[in-house]
Order: sequence, then C-alpha cells, then structure tokens
Amino acid sequence: MTLALRYAAHTDVGLGPKTRNEDSGYAGPHLLAIADGMGGTVGGDVASAITITTVRALDKAGHNEPLRALGQAAVEANSRIAARIDTDPHLEGMGTTLTAILVQDGLANVAHIGDSRAYHFRAGRLRMITRDHTFVQSLIDEGRITLEEAEHHPHRSLIMRALEGRQDARPDLDRLELEPGDRLLVCSDGLDNAAVKDDAIADVLGRFAGPQEAADALIALALDQGSPDNVTCVVADVVDVSQGAADAPTLIGTAVAAPAVVGAAAEPDNQVLDDSAFEHTAALSPGAIVHPASRQAHGLSGDGLPHGESDLEEELRYAPRPPRRFRWLSRIVVAVVVLGLLGTGGRWAYGWTQDQYYVGPFPTDAQANTSRARVAIFRGISQQIPGVPLSHVYEMQSFALSKLPSYQRQQVADTIPADSLSHAREIVGKLRNLAQQCAPAPTQSPTPTPSKTPDSSPTAGKKPTATSKPTKPAEGAASPSTTPRAGDARAPQECDPADSTPSPTSGSK
Repeated sequence: MTLALRYAAHTDVGLGPKTRNEDSGYAGPHLLAIADGMGGTVGGDVASAITITTVRALDKAGHNEPLRALGQAAVEANSRIAARIDTDPHLEGMGTTLTAILVQDGLANVAHIGDSRAYHFRAGRLRMITRDHTFVQSLIDEGRITLEEAEHHPHRSLIMRALEGRQDARPDLDRLELEPGDRLLVCSDGLDNAAVKDDAIADVLGRFAGPQEAADALIALALDQGSPDNVTCVVADVVDVSQGAADAPTLIGTAVAAPAVVGAAAEPDNQVLDDSAFEHTAALSPGAIVHPASRQAHGLSGDGLPHGESDLEEELRYAPRPPRRFRWLSRIVVAVVVLGLLGTGGRWAYGWTQDQYYVGPFPTDAQANTSRARVAIFRGISQQIPGVPLSHVYEMQSFALSKLPSYQRQQVADTIPADSLSHAREIVGKLRNLAQQCAPAPTQSPTPTPSKTPDSSPTAGKKPTATSKPTKPAEGAASPSTTPRAGDARAPQECDPADSTPSPTSGSK
C-alpha cells in the first residue's frame, strides 16, 4: 500500500486591526506546515516566512529519520531568525510558531512549538495531536482553571515557547499511523480565536469532500464569527495510490507537481531565501541530492548561486570591510542609560513604599502568642528585600498582641494593610476596643452584712439576738461587674470562649 496526500491551503488576514498577514502556510506531497508569526510591526511575517522557507526543503521522500529531520529543521529555522535579527536589529522581538507534519512510510511525523494546531480526522472523529505551549494551557494542565474559563482568560494568547532566535527552541516531536481516508488539518490560532469549536471543525471536515473545499469552508466559518486574527488552514487527505483510485493526486514521478504556499511566505517582500537556499537546507535530511540540471534550469551556477554572482560572492568573502567603529562607546552609553533608568525607577519605587502604612506586630519576629509582642503601626510595606529595609515602626501601641482574640491576633501577625495613616489608626482603635471588651472582668469579693451589737444586759426571759452572717448570694446571681466578658451575652462575638474565666461570685452547690 502506497499512501499519498491530496492537499490544499487557504489563508486570510482576518477582520482585526492587522493589515498584513503574519501567517505562512505550506502544503506539499509529503509536508504540511503552518508558521504563525509574532511581533506585529516588528516582523512576525518575516519570522514565519523564514521558518516555512527553511522547513519546506524537507518536502521529499527518502528521509532516514524523518522525525529527527523535522526537529533539525526547526532548530535551523530558529538559527536563521537569530541571524536575521543580527543583521537587522529592528527585527528584535519577532518570532513564530511552527506546526509541521512530514508524511513518510505510512506515518505522520509531527513537530510542534507554539499555539498553532494539528488535527487528525478519521471516521467522523476529530483528535487534536498537538498541545498548545501557552500560559493558559499550563493553568489547565495544573487544574487551576477549566476549559470554559480558559476561553475568556485575559492571557489566553500568551505563548510560553516559540522560535524567537534567542534560545535553543526545540519542538515537541510525535508520530502517528495513517490510513487511507484519514484527513489532516494544520491551522493557526486564528481559528481558535474566532471561537470555532472542535465540533464545528469536525462537521466541516466531514461534510466537504475535497481538501480545498474544506479549507475554504473553515476560513469562511472563522470570518463569519468575526475572526480578529490572521487565520490559515492546511487540509490534506490520505489516499492509497497503489489502488489506482480515481481521486488519487496527479503524480509526476514520485511527487505532486505544485506545492501550495500561502501567507507571508508567498509575498515577494518576504522571500528571504531563494531556491538555492531550499536546496542548501535540504542537506538537513540524509540523501537529499541537488541535480546540476535543476541548477541550470533555475539559472544557477555550479555552486548554487545565480550566474554572475559566484565571483562577486567570492570577492565579498575576502574584500576588506569597514571596522565597526565606536561599538564599545555605544555599548557604554546604552549601559549608562539603562542604569540611570533603573536608578530612577528604584528611587520612585522606594518613595512609593514610604507612603504606605500597615498594622503589624513588634518585634516582627515575635510569635503571635507571646506577651512581649505589641501592636504597632508601620510605615512602608511588609515585604522584605535582603539588605534593603522597606518599613519601620511609626507608632507603637500600648496593648499587647496577646490581648486580642485569636483571629484578630493572627491577622495582625500576618499584617493588615491600610490605605493611609488615618486608616491605620482607625484599625488600631478598633483592635484596642476589642481587646478591652474581650478582657476578663476583675474579680470582686462579696461585702459582708454588718452584725448587730447585742445589749449589754439582756432582757429577762428573752434570748440574746444572734450575730448575723454575711449574706450568701443566690445561685446564678450576676457578677457585680458591669464590663462584658468573653462568654457574656454582651461580649462581642469575636471574643474567644477560652478567654472567659469563672466568676468568684458564682454560686455552687
């Protein structure tokens, strides 16, 4: 069984503020790829065009290790982006995603970095075969947000991994087996940004017979839903050409005649590499051969350069070049400016901290249940930077932290921020009142009733009057104290039950 691809690609700039397409798409007999450029006016279209131009050299059969070749092509594209930034510094900050599928020997070899996506559609079932490298996806993986919450997250487009030319950006690599009748879709995030759900994608892929019709329908669906971003779709059907199927792709030798290139990579201004560069990059895949006849057909010399430019290239290699003058001076100026900005920003930030107030314990390292800790108003912020004091005691209070109920005691230990000094004093006032209301009532001894003095000479026939004893208060009688205590109905609810102590005036049996 010999498998081949029937493919199509379609792109649109979208309905958002972008006036140019930063997506690049490629569809060929062996390779499907999408690169979604980032950087806006900085040059996202240049980054995506560089990447597709580099990766498309793999669109041929006979790779010894196709998955490894895809990974190497992605690394090579990243290096080319870095080289372009070095020669054109205003492009600093550009980058791109890359999602590519290289089909060989009945397997789909997948390389992916960024938030473009690849889908596998078989027998009416759609499965995404890539994972978004986004901040929101990491929150989903950690169980911190749901898929529904992710759709409206303010940072849903924040990419964690991409080809930016600044670090070694290796893609995720995977492979899956293919069968005749399978359909593959590679798309930029413009489809997802237009809220085109998986069930709608599956419906389109299942209803339209041809890849071109399916790609066109997906783009139309995204635009109908107001796609704010560039949107690109590459669709390919897997067919068995060994059976001589009527819908098999038209072949010339072992390759389909015309690959499809769309988006930024198809624009003349973004043709950063010519065909000689494609053939040079093809060395990433073992066994790639560039025939002399092909070079002549494209007007190239034997070394792969256009006729007349080979000697010029050789001259440029050895010609004296002007020295980079005053480069050290520019670096010093930049360093001084950066340090000045950091110093100004640091002074402003420190000044801001000294306009803040909070309520906390003093000493700050005292435990909340120790009697030596006091409540204090601090000026500054409670956060600490080693070696840089950011707060100091502004007003020390007279009451101990241990006098507060446990909940408020912990609040103070954790520090209570205040909007202003007056607000901090208001917080302290409430805490002081609460400490007084929750304090145990002072104990009072019962006052004995004075005894009557007996007559010096008792009347005859009359018994002397006995001395009166102190009156015993009735059981359950209230304490003479008028201050509410913890456990008293008049005490605040915040008071701890453990703060109440038995009154010595309580009756007992």
